[in-house]
Amino acid sequence: MSTQGSIRIGGLGPLSPPGVVWAGRELRDGMELAARRINEAGGVLGRPLQLLFKDTMGTPPAGVEAVNTLVRQGVHALAGEFHSVVADAIVGPVQRTGLPFVCASATLDAITTRRLPCVFRVAPPQSYGWRVYADFLTAEGFRHVVALQEENVYWNRGAGVIEARLRDSGVRFTRVPVPSATPSAPTLVRQLVGMMSRAPAPDILLLLVAYPEPLRSVVTELRTRGLGPPAVFLGEPAGRTVFPDWWDVAGGDGTNVPFLAYARPQELAPEGHRVSERFEREYGREPTFVAFEGYDTVLALARAIDAAGSTEPAQVCEALRRVEIGATRGTVAFSTEPEGVVHQQWRWPPVCVVAYRHPHQQFSAAVLLWDGERGATGASPPGGSQGRVPLRLTSERSE
Repeated sequence: MSTQGSIRIGGLGPLSPPGVVWAGRELRDGMELAARRINEAGGVLGRPLQLLFKDTMGTPPAGVEAVNTLVRQGVHALAGEFHSVVADAIVGPVQRTGLPFVCASATLDAITTRRLPCVFRVAPPQSYGWRVYADFLTAEGFRHVVALQEENVYWNRGAGVIEARLRDSGVRFTRVPVPSATPSAPTLVRQLVGMMSRAPAPDILLLLVAYPEPLRSVVTELRTRGLGPPAVFLGEPAGRTVFPDWWDVAGGDGTNVPFLAYARPQELAPEGHRVSERFEREYGREPTFVAFEGYDTVLALARAIDAAGSTEPAQVCEALRRVEIGATRGTVAFSTEPEGVVHQQWRWPPVCVVAYRHPHQQFSAAVLLWDGERGATGASPPGGSQGRVPLRLTSERSE
């Protein structure tokens, strides 16, 4: 490779509390693997690709400071972030730098509805993903969905999407507000208990709260009161069930929890299979879809810089609008519609509802319950005969 200076990509993600630490670790490891593979193939424009990754801690102030630090370090582009509230806070400062930013995992609609010229996204917008989750709830036959919900823009928007979709289908939806001060799990669960005697009784509780706490305490309290499945299922549209520490947080109640995932179990693109094998060999664990999102952001930026023949920000942004990238979960291409959320947005990555049947089950062995593109058709993966299992979380669920 050339002896010129490296091409530097600034990575962003939570590596310490109160952020979801496993999310940051998956993003970072996926990005690092992408950089290694690109360098093994000769780098970008004949120059080595360097990843500089900064901890955003899951908070907007730390996210903004991480961006400022990376800009001072002379990065040519930015990628990553898991938390929507952080991504929402940094896109303005990022735009002022003019540097291209490919958002990996944050789904809040506002990230792309601002229609900023340097902001791109590979994760689906929340209004699409959470609508898919609501369609699953309707198809599964739930009659009363309760959302245990903290107050912030991400949970508010997500709950609103699900509520509107369920209302159209005649499914009851109730929000149980979680106070901003340290919540008492027994107090929160008592509100759910009070609803159990009224028809239709709650049959699924959506955990729209911080992770690992107070989610862990709420699940423990539900277990103490005997309010687990099949009486009341747990739902996790935020997708944190995919992380390895889920079993420490949820314990024995971690199975049969439907969660949103942005990859199909056992169905990856060719690049995804290669990345998965290499990731597991090097890190000793199977990559989550968040690792794939991190990998794809670096790959997209590398391809765009190569297509532009330059690291000049405007040229890289223009190349991102044109390139198609054979990525881990399909072909990434950034689309723009005249108005709305589809602005420099991959339309769409896979959006699925999946669940684990057994503790510590790998994602590749998880059960596909619903597919955003295929619904309940059970279409077989290309080249295989294993389709979607019947839409039932457990044989114990009543009709």
